[in-house]
Amino acid sequence: MVEPDLHNVLLILYNAGATRVPASEVQWESQMAPALNRAMSMQYIVYRDTSKGRRFSLTEAGYVAIGQEPPNYMSVSRMLRSLLGLGK
Repeated sequence: MVEPDLHNVLLILYNAGATRVPASEVQWESQMAPALNRAMSMQYIVYRDTSKGRRFSLTEAGYVAIGQEPPNYMSVSRMLRSLLGLGK
């Protein structure tokens, strides 16, 4: 179980689409910054800067932290990395 503020940050991203969500579409508020930073440091959330702006995604750990089943492609990706010896 994660802290309520961290859980809320993860749920907001999950409800916004969970994967490759444009920063402008995520409804985080400024007081959520500490929880958002913690989510990223704990690798529940990752982001990528693209030519279309910053995109946020839940990681497999992020899905698990909010009690949701990660998409199947995450399990396949993890299996392939394991088979190829690429670590986590």
